[in-house]
Amino acid sequence: MGKKVVITEAMVDELAQVRDQLSALNAREAHLKKLFREAGAAIYRGRHHQIEVVFTSRPQLDMDATRAALGEEWIRNHTKTVEVMNLRQMELVL
Repeated sequence: MGKKVVITEAMVDELAQVRDQLSALNAREAHLKKLFREAGAAIYRGRHHQIEVVFTSRPQLDMDATRAALGEEWIRNHTKTVEVMNLRQMELVL
């Protein structure tokens, strides 16, 4: 891996705060995107920015049909495992 990184209490608290802010921002973004979707395809201008809403189509694999056609064993034999990092955040009650 490399040299040892020291994680401080301040870093733990900062990461938790950043994640809380991101959560709030993601919720706000989802709400605004819903409104833009409902308003429809167009170019929307603000004072400082412009947003263009465009609807497109793309292929998406139907996993239920794939499982039915290929079978669970084939899916299991052709599925690879990758490492992911998960962060679990808990507030300390002091």
